[in-house]
Amino acid sequence: MWRGFDARAFASSWLATTTLALCLAGALTAQQEPREFVAVERWLVSEQTSRESLDDAMKELLLDAKAGFTWLGAELHREVGRDRHKGLEALLSQATLEFLRRQRSSGVRFAGQFDVLRPMQPEVGAFLFGLLLDTPQWYPNSHRVRLIPALRDVQPTSPGEPIVGRIVAIAENQEVEPESLRTDLACMLWQWGDKRLAQGLVDSLVRQSTEGDAEDRVRVLLQLAELQYELRDYRNSAATHRSVQAMARSARLPLKPIDYYQSACAHALMGDADRAIESLQECAALQSSPNVDSSLKLDRHLFETDPEIESLRRDSRFGAIMTKAFGAEPASKPRR
Repeated sequence: MWRGFDARAFASSWLATTTLALCLAGALTAQQEPREFVAVERWLVSEQTSRESLDDAMKELLLDAKAGFTWLGAELHREVGRDRHKGLEALLSQATLEFLRRQRSSGVRFAGQFDVLRPMQPEVGAFLFGLLLDTPQWYPNSHRVRLIPALRDVQPTSPGEPIVGRIVAIAENQEVEPESLRTDLACMLWQWGDKRLAQGLVDSLVRQSTEGDAEDRVRVLLQLAELQYELRDYRNSAATHRSVQAMARSARLPLKPIDYYQSACAHALMGDADRAIESLQECAALQSSPNVDSSLKLDRHLFETDPEIESLRRDSRFGAIMTKAFGAEPASKPRR
């Protein structure tokens, strides 16, 4: 992409160059030219009081989130007037929240999902940590857990004190804070090198997996596999999924399509394509079964777009899996 292209310098040199240069200039496409943010600039030069204008700017920025956030990060990092910087900060907060909402509603999750936000560091990290640790009244407390996947991507290493200490305090507050939030914070702390809380959760689930009947043990092992996945410990997550499947077969316990799909993801991420494909085949069999409730079945879009199984989509066996799971893809309508 021709970002940062100097049109005047090119025009000057073009007048003195050969036909080859003319051909190169003619090959320049609209996609290669720097993006223009008309609605964004309209917002920035306005009085910045119109919600409609801000929404238009945000939508324009998110048409290509990677390019939009890269541009916004560059603007935030250069010397600009106070009013323009204020408008940029408003755009950062609204566009970031909308991007998080869209990613959550997509139903797909993966490590690196929010890397496109990183050009806006440290501002975007400060914004997200502010929502987590000093939650304003307009932001629901129950939504704090939604911030953590983005924080793990934009802040892959420890931010140090006092932020870490405040996060530990939330993660340890069993009386007030919800379990889902405390677990996700423990996983983020693990990523930053503080494994104490997450290791305690792992050890607890391992102990529980030896207790009760087969159904109880399968349920706990699925929780353990999910926790190991969130810790990005894909090798152990895959091993736990294999234990789940062996125990379920032995005890004749049914598993859900998502159980096999998550197993496929863990195996794919650790590089075991054969076991990943086997899990997807089991998933496809359940997808096509009339005995499985439709509410438990997965959407075709997940198989087609999830980056975690990208390597499996290139496997010669994947087409048969898709046909088994969803039937033959309808032929495209002829163009008129």
